[in-house]
Amino acid sequence: MDLKSKIKKTIINLFARIKKSDDSRCIFYHDIHSDNKFTHMSTSVDLFIKHINIIQDLGFEIVHEITKEKKQIAISFDDGFKGVYENIEVINRLKIPVTIFVVSSFLGRDNFLNNNNLQEIAKNEFIDIQSHSHSHVELSNLDSNTLHEELQKSKEILESICKNKINSICFPKGMFNRLVIKKALELGYEKQFSSLPGSYYANIFAPSSQDNCFLSVRRRSLVQFSEENEFRSILNGGDTILYNWYYKKHFVR
Repeated sequence: MDLKSKIKKTIINLFARIKKSDDSRCIFYHDIHSDNKFTHMSTSVDLFIKHINIIQDLGFEIVHEITKEKKQIAISFDDGFKGVYENIEVINRLKIPVTIFVVSSFLGRDNFLNNNNLQEIAKNEFIDIQSHSHSHVELSNLDSNTLHEELQKSKEILESICKNKINSICFPKGMFNRLVIKKALELGYEKQFSSLPGSYYANIFAPSSQDNCFLSVRRRSLVQFSEENEFRSILNGGDTILYNWYYKKHFVR
């Protein structure tokens, strides 16, 4: 572990002792693996199960959609790698509702879900499929017309395959701006998920604006490599102290 990571973990652990939060929050991964590993961002099934045990030990309820300010956790996976599909028995056995944010143009590529895989798991009661854009570009770099096409195409493809409503999106690479939020809302993405840590119901506001559109953006904490102590600290709100740093990194003015 490098020095930067050690400092970050120390800060999160210390702040968790002060914060002691039981606020509802979203956490996210990229994939899980047992035998086959489809991305370097994948989490071992063993570590994932440890995370689930910690969530339950702390008295949180794992849900598809957060409806309470306290004690609920929503779990998601970004990109649509194949590991969740190959390890679906873990999801089924533990009865864990999860959302998979799929990049629609990645379907059928090596290491990713294909159309048949997606169609199959979309019928699983524990799986919700939503959008991670069509081509995983930084949405904040796109002009209005290109952005419209990127968001609409993803929605149309995923709804056609899954036969479910696609009404949420998470921002590729965490990058977003006002135009991204407003365009997503216009196209029916009622919720947008960032990579900014914090409580689910904590609002995200630009420093110079109180735009209502920001109310649709939700915070999420990346936990894919978190060891048990760090993971527990994140659930207790420890990574909230890093919010401003992530905000400066991901929100494009």
